[in-house]
Amino acid sequence: MGSVKNEDQGNRIEILDQLRGLALLAIFLVNISGLASIETENQSSINESLDALMSILLEDSARPLFAFMFGISLILIYERLSKKNLNPFPTLFRRLLLLFIIGALHGYYIWAGDILLMYAMAGYVLLFFIKFPAKWLLTMALFSWVGYTIGMDLLNYYFPHSLSLDEWLKDLLLGPGESPTGSEYLINEFSSMVEHLSFFLFGMYTYRKDLLSQAVARRKRMWLLSLVFLTVGVSGKTALYYEVDALVITPLESFYPFVVTVGILMGIILLGTSRTTTLSNALLPFSTVGKMAFTNYLLQSLVFVSLFMHSGRTIFERVGIWMEPSYIFALFIGIILFVVQMIFSHLWLKTFYYGPFEWFWRMGTYGKKVPLRRKT
Repeated sequence: MGSVKNEDQGNRIEILDQLRGLALLAIFLVNISGLASIETENQSSINESLDALMSILLEDSARPLFAFMFGISLILIYERLSKKNLNPFPTLFRRLLLLFIIGALHGYYIWAGDILLMYAMAGYVLLFFIKFPAKWLLTMALFSWVGYTIGMDLLNYYFPHSLSLDEWLKDLLLGPGESPTGSEYLINEFSSMVEHLSFFLFGMYTYRKDLLSQAVARRKRMWLLSLVFLTVGVSGKTALYYEVDALVITPLESFYPFVVTVGILMGIILLGTSRTTTLSNALLPFSTVGKMAFTNYLLQSLVFVSLFMHSGRTIFERVGIWMEPSYIFALFIGIILFVVQMIFSHLWLKTFYYGPFEWFWRMGTYGKKVPLRRKT
């Protein structure tokens, strides 16, 4: 009986790694135009169409997907430590502090679109909820989503001159006419954290309620729901992208990305646990890249910023392929980079237990030396 239980636990962890890998790809695809400093507005129709496709499918749906995974990971660590009769809070505090510092450095020096600092902020807030039973986690997630995310959409629609949270905080905390500072950056990150808080809580609720297993047990119903959610969500996001002004569209700007996120989650979980080997194997390459998501995320920023913002641009100019940066070119480079990361992650984890940054993060989390190389 114990071996069956361990196998089920192992399968769930494998699916979580696959989800994390796919979420990493989704965020990367959304960020490519920003990382490469590319505007598609005056480019060819194929560039504009590809950019529109990525925006409709993934923009405002990729971050919630990763936030969902972060919520699961946080409560997973909490429960593992609790089962060992250890106090989880000092460990989690150190873990989040390290993430905050790395995120701040990454956001300030490398890529302004960093998500790590915001996730660290969210982690400290989530510690207040981490002991809550499943029903209260769901209640708080719904309250956060309906009360703030959807509420702000309705407020901005009916009162278009009202201030957003970050604007209100800037007016409150920063002096009039004060130039942008680190304080403004933190305010923006805090505002983003509040906006995504519900997704972190939904992730915690999903793990505590074991919804992954329940979804697998109701495969036909979940496939149907996934298809319905994706159809409704993508339709709504398409209408928003092309600025269709309708009562069921414009006031619910955050509703449709959420529906897409849920549809994607259901689809990935069902695909990864499919009884058809070909389907389930399709997601296996995302498992190792998901295990090294921290390292791969930082490497994506380093590589792209180097290639498209600094000295790398001259490399393209010298070989005669850089006249005007195109979105399709940046997307092509991004896909190649991600494939290389998948291969690199697979080979790395054959020799080592963790990715480089995961290993550093783990040592800082537990405050002790952690073996990196596998025993031969």
